[in-house]
Amino acid sequence: MPRGDEKHKLIYDELVNILSPNHVSDDPSITQAYSRDFYAVSVLHRQSPEFIALPGNTEDVQQIIGLANRYQFPFSVIGSGLIFPVIGARKPYWCIVDTKRMNKIEIDEKNMYAVIEPYVTHAQLHAEAMKRGLHMGTALAGSQSSSMANHLFQGMQGTAYRTGYATRNILGVEWVLPNGEVLRTGSLANLGASYFWGEGPGPDARGLLRANAGHLGALGIVTKMAVKLHPWPGPPVLPTDGVAPEKKSELPPDRFKWYIFTYPTLEEAIEAMREIGKAEIGGILHHWPPLFFNWKWSKSREEYWSYWLEGYWQKQVKNSVLVCLWGFASEKQVEYEEKVLKQIVEETGGKLVPDEVHQRWVPYSANDLVRANNNCRVMRIGGCLGSNLIGFDSLDDIMRTLSGATWEILDKYTPPLLDSDHSDWVSTYDLCHFASAESDYPHERTEEACQAVLMSAREVIAHDMKDQIVEFTSCLAPANRTGPAFANFHLLLAQIKKALDPNNVANPTRLINIEAMEKAQE
Repeated sequence: MPRGDEKHKLIYDELVNILSPNHVSDDPSITQAYSRDFYAVSVLHRQSPEFIALPGNTEDVQQIIGLANRYQFPFSVIGSGLIFPVIGARKPYWCIVDTKRMNKIEIDEKNMYAVIEPYVTHAQLHAEAMKRGLHMGTALAGSQSSSMANHLFQGMQGTAYRTGYATRNILGVEWVLPNGEVLRTGSLANLGASYFWGEGPGPDARGLLRANAGHLGALGIVTKMAVKLHPWPGPPVLPTDGVAPEKKSELPPDRFKWYIFTYPTLEEAIEAMREIGKAEIGGILHHWPPLFFNWKWSKSREEYWSYWLEGYWQKQVKNSVLVCLWGFASEKQVEYEEKVLKQIVEETGGKLVPDEVHQRWVPYSANDLVRANNNCRVMRIGGCLGSNLIGFDSLDDIMRTLSGATWEILDKYTPPLLDSDHSDWVSTYDLCHFASAESDYPHERTEEACQAVLMSAREVIAHDMKDQIVEFTSCLAPANRTGPAFANFHLLLAQIKKALDPNNVANPTRLINIEAMEKAQE
C-alpha cells in the first residue's frame, strides 16, 4: 500500500476538509480494525483500507464520492459489517465509508412507514415501531444489523411469510450514485413529495436496488430509505422475563399462539406449509432443521454439543413446521385460525411435538423470529458460520434446491466443517408464494476450516452455473464470472455500471469486475 505518499496525503487532507479531523482516519491501528471478521485472516488475504470516513448526511456522502472521482480512489460502504468480505479493501488508496453517524429514524404513523438512515438497526426501528402499534420484519442474522442494508441485501426476515421479502417493502429512496449525482426514486421523484411510494412515476430505478444480494455498494450509497411498516397486534414493548441467557419472551396468548408440528418426511412438511399458505393464516411460518433449534436454545457451547451428540433435537423436531398464529383483528381470529390449522395438520398427517419440547423451546427462542436477539449464538458453537446454499424460488423448487449435490459437497468437507446433520431451513414469503431453502453449518475459525469453506463455495458456484440455479453463493460471485451461464446478464450489468460509475470507483471487482472484462477483450 502506498500509504504516506503525496496522493495519500492529498486525499486525507481533502477528506478532512469535508468532514473534519474527528471523522476521518488513516491511523493503521484504526484502519486495521476494518480488515477483520470471523474468518481466518490468512485465508482471505486481507489488507487494511487507507482511509476511514464517517459522513453525517447525504451532502457529506456526495462530497466524498465526488472526491473519489476527482482523485481516482476506490471506496466501499459499511453498515453493520456483518458480511465483511464483500466490502473490504482490495486496492491502494481504498476508503471505507462508515455510516455510523447516520442513524436517524422518522416514523409516519398515519401512513405506516419509516424513513431511516444506514446505521439504524432492526432493533431500534422495531422497538420504535412497536410503540406505535406497528412493526417490520427483522433479519434472522440478528437485529443488531442495519435495517437499510438488510432491505437492500438478501432481505430474509423472520416474519416474511406475512410481511414479505424485505426488498418489497422499500418505498422512496435517496441514493447517491457513484458519479456523485443524487437520485431520488418513487414518490420522491416528484418535487416536494414525500417517501410514501416506491414505484415510478414512469420507469423506475428501484429495480437496481432489489436483488438476491443487492449491488454491494457498487452502484453507489443509499443515504435515506423509506420502508413499509405493518400492523402489530401485540404490546408496545416486547415482553421479556429473566436474565440472559435464561431470558424468556412470551407474547400475550390471546393474540399469539405457537405450534410446532413434525412430519415423516421433508416433502410432507413442505406440503403442509403450502396448505397453510393457501389458507392465509398465521403471521410466521418456517421449517427449521434440528440444528437451528439447538443453536437458538443452547445457553453455552457445552450445552449445545451435549444435546447434539445425544441427538435430542434430531429426534424431537425432524421435518418440523413452525407456525405462529397472530390475532391481527381480535382474539376470535386466533380461535378461528387455530381450528383451520388443526384441520390442515390432521389432513396432512402432522404430529404435535411433546409439550416438554414445546415448553423447552418456545418461551426462550420462538419470538426470536419476531425480533432476532439470540442469533449470535450460532457463532459460539465453532466460532464461525457457513452456508453452502441459499436458494430463492417457489415451494415447488425446494426439494430440487436441497438436492443430493448440496449434501455431497458439504459431506466432502466435513470435517473440518462441523456436523450439521444436513441442515435444511425453509423460509416462506408472501403467504408461501415465494420461498427460500438454506443449508447452514458451524465451523471453527482455523485456516483449515476456512479454506474448506472457500473450496466448498467454489464447488457450489460451479454446480449452480451448470444447473442454472440462482442462489446466494453464486450471486456473491462477480457477475462476469457467472453471467455466461445465465443469459450473459453481465453484459447488460456492465453497461449500467459504466454509465453510473465511469471511473469504476464504487467497490470495484465485487458486483462485476469491469477491469477483468476489459482485459479479456484486449
